[in-house]
Amino acid sequence: MGLLVPVSALANDTLGALLEALTTERAATLAFEERRDDPMLEFPETRSGSLAFEPPDTLTRQVDGPRGETVHIEGDTLTLERRGSSREIDLNEQPALATLAGLFRALLTGDRETLESDFEIDVTGDIDAWTLALVPRDRALRRMVPELTLKGADGELLELVTIEAGGHHSRMRFEPPQYAD
Repeated sequence: MGLLVPVSALANDTLGALLEALTTERAATLAFEERRDDPMLEFPETRSGSLAFEPPDTLTRQVDGPRGETVHIEGDTLTLERRGSSREIDLNEQPALATLAGLFRALLTGDRETLESDFEIDVTGDIDAWTLALVPRDRALRRMVPELTLKGADGELLELVTIEAGGHHSRMRFEPPQYAD
């Protein structure tokens, strides 16, 4: 006779296993390709770049090409560099932005407490093929970004789909991570 386990307990086990698989203590870089759909544009916009994490809390998103930009997050400071100009933002003054910035850091450091306090979480699948649907708990952020869906397999992040207000959405596809020695 099998042991019956509530579905929520299975989801918690999957989330725990998923965070354990994604957690890294080494610097890691993920190359990505992003497709952004905007109802105001005739064609989708495609961009490529990289997402780099350096423990314990530094995250850099580099978008390549003529419309490239760099977003560097270290501690509570976000620095945006675009077209030769730079702007610093204190994340303590921008809670919605801090939540989004903290998402990848929480995933890569296994910070389950932050994920659960910032998002309603729905986990489906298992460690071999999983989907993590996140709905921001912060109302202001939820109005801007009602849902984020992460998909992966074998403990690796493969895709991030972001649904934004006004019919905008983006799909980022990731290459396997490259780790620093």
